[in-house]
Amino acid sequence: MKNRIKVLIAVFVTAILPVTVAAQENTSGISLKAVVVDDDIPAAAVKNIETKLQRALASNGIGDMDYTQRFVLAAKVDVVQNDVMPSNPPRVSKKLDLTLMVGDVIENKIYETCTMTLAGIGTNDTKAFISAFSRVNPNNEELQAMLAAAKKEIMAYYENNCDYIISNANSLAGQQKYDEAIARLMSVPEVCKDCYEKCQTAAVNIFGQRLDADCSALLNEAKNEWMHSKDAEAAAKVAGIISRIDPLWQDYPEVVKFRDEISAKLSADEKREWDMMVKKYEDEQAFKKQQYEDEQQFNQSIVDACREIGVAWGKNQPQTGTRNITRLW
Repeated sequence: MKNRIKVLIAVFVTAILPVTVAAQENTSGISLKAVVVDDDIPAAAVKNIETKLQRALASNGIGDMDYTQRFVLAAKVDVVQNDVMPSNPPRVSKKLDLTLMVGDVIENKIYETCTMTLAGIGTNDTKAFISAFSRVNPNNEELQAMLAAAKKEIMAYYENNCDYIISNANSLAGQQKYDEAIARLMSVPEVCKDCYEKCQTAAVNIFGQRLDADCSALLNEAKNEWMHSKDAEAAAKVAGIISRIDPLWQDYPEVVKFRDEISAKLSADEKREWDMMVKKYEDEQAFKKQQYEDEQQFNQSIVDACREIGVAWGKNQPQTGTRNITRLW
């Protein structure tokens, strides 16, 4: 697999250039996580304002990606006035100051802010909040200007810190924190062209390290299963484990050798069943190899895999730290 990954890296920058150009025509590739800071806002109202913020981000060519942990669009709500109107039924009237802040939660730094005053009326607190938030226009000039300015500052961060981002990712990979390393690299936006290409190439390299580590761990798991109980039941479990090992792994001959060792230990009846499982496994691996013959398809599959790893890692990260930091802004 290492040799294959080296070949992939050599052609990777060329392969991603059309993707980069196309992305720049439609979006900056920059991502901000929309966060509502206040805990006392009803959940339905939080969902309402988050949707508004996501639309505002999209209008400015900015995404709201799960694997982005650094930059956020934080919303803080101050209730300026709260009245219960003596109507039938009683109605709740609220006047709010909604402050929006774009910042870096890692460095605890605010880039841009804007504040708007909103008013809403409803039959309860939730509906009054939703009524007020419904007045937020995602295309509001002040809001869009704030996002445009923040976007430039975020781009400057990536352009000025690219070497550090790659160095940090390699350090994480050295600690076998492959998913976090890939997520950090994949979060670099396409609009930062030079850094984006460097980080994508570094992500592919770390993906190769991750794959080698995974395949090695699977082979060890299979060997331990076989050592525990050298019978047909263990052989069936081993077949399921080694079926997950990539056929292009650099040490794949070890898998073949191990399979042959198992085959030699089985009785005639057990061997027939084992051979059927191996034949099914070999057919699946041959199909994988055939897919890898298409260089472009192979390239894209690695890119997609890196992106999926980054998204999955981001989704599994707790949001508590982000909220705690933005509460102090």
